[in-house]
Amino acid sequence: MKSFLLLAALLSLGSWHIALAQDAHPAAGTPPAAADTSSIKSLKDFFARGSVHGHVRNYFMASWNYRQLSDNYANALGAGLAYQTAAYKGLRLGIGGLFTYRLFSSGMSERDPITGKYPRLELELFDLEDPENGTDLDRLDELYLEYRYRHLLVRGGRFSFSSPLMNPQDTRMKPYSFQGIALEAPLGKKAALHLAWFDHVSPRSAVSWFSTAESIGLYAAGVDVAGNPSAYRHQTRSRGVAVAGLQSKLLKGLEADVWNYWIENIANTTYGRSQWPLHSQVSLGLEGLYQFRVGTGGNPESSLAYFPDQQQWLGGSRLAYTPGSWELSLNYLHIGRGGRFLFPREWGREQFFATLPRGRMEGLGKANLLVAKVKYTLSEHFLLELALARGWTPATEEYRFNKYGTVSYWSWVSDLRYQPANPALKGLSFRLLYIGRISPTDALAVEEMYYRTNFHNLNLITQISF
Repeated sequence: MKSFLLLAALLSLGSWHIALAQDAHPAAGTPPAAADTSSIKSLKDFFARGSVHGHVRNYFMASWNYRQLSDNYANALGAGLAYQTAAYKGLRLGIGGLFTYRLFSSGMSERDPITGKYPRLELELFDLEDPENGTDLDRLDELYLEYRYRHLLVRGGRFSFSSPLMNPQDTRMKPYSFQGIALEAPLGKKAALHLAWFDHVSPRSAVSWFSTAESIGLYAAGVDVAGNPSAYRHQTRSRGVAVAGLQSKLLKGLEADVWNYWIENIANTTYGRSQWPLHSQVSLGLEGLYQFRVGTGGNPESSLAYFPDQQQWLGGSRLAYTPGSWELSLNYLHIGRGGRFLFPREWGREQFFATLPRGRMEGLGKANLLVAKVKYTLSEHFLLELALARGWTPATEEYRFNKYGTVSYWSWVSDLRYQPANPALKGLSFRLLYIGRISPTDALAVEEMYYRTNFHNLNLITQISF
């Protein structure tokens, strides 16, 4: 198996020159400028003078798990295409879609013989709901109407949305996408207000669209506070989520953001962060989060509720030193003892100072994470990021603080990104991402290590945008 994985990786590297893609989903990037309203004389002009952008992507992933636990690999090829009309009196339409095809893989529908679980990380490239689905993986990702007046922007329909807890996170073949309405408005020259309401979502590892309530539990649900398997999947009641955000630059060099997420009948979460320079090359960042239950937490029956009766908080900090092309930072996150930090994983990925790939802190309480990061930018064409993390988590039997049975660990990340400087290859980019995690082998039974700890994960991505 391990020899075949190495061979598959080399084959994937060899196919890079024919399997092209982009680093960010079209919806997450800045679209081309629209034609001026004055040039739009007819309905034909409105559509003919629109813009098209898209991508093609090849993604190879392989994971090596602990000893007798199964190793897995997968190679996905996909593309996305998005179109926006020209703007007429501030109005424009947008539509976009994606497809994914499984070129080759280990058995995505085969459960590990020891744990009885599917290959989680590789399966996230395709369809979590149907492990056998390797071809019917298309999705209407965007369909929206937007109105822009000066710096005011209102968008309604299906589209990507970026914030600290709800975001596209396009690091697989599909991003997280949302259905609803969003508004962005300037507040003077140094602040901006964001307001949104969403009632449907399509997670990045799914083909279908779900109501916000139906989406909760699509990913692993862990256990409840009593240690029983969580039963809130298909039992959660909520009409949607309201988001409010304020981004500002208060003083010279000082930046502050505050975001609030009100999930009807489930929970309210407030997150804020600030960063300011201590010196020309030194900066300090602070962040904090507080959340409490709203309504029934999703269901009046406590055993079926997503959010238990709790009040939880977390705090983090970042000290960064940026000499020249280097950026060195020490990042810390502490999660309190009020319960678990909970936010639907199906809606994005938390963006804390200490956040690392494959390293969510959601589902934990009474936990700490310390991360040292190094970033080196040789030029606009070459970027290298390294990180070393130490996570301290509560015992796996402390169910009130440990939803997914996470154990204390050491983790490291190497992330290399390269874009050829040759103008003829503009748009082409490569990424090599490697993540490793280890824990004392006697701290957890072998069957509980599968994709949790004592594993290595390799990602080889080739992409081009147009």
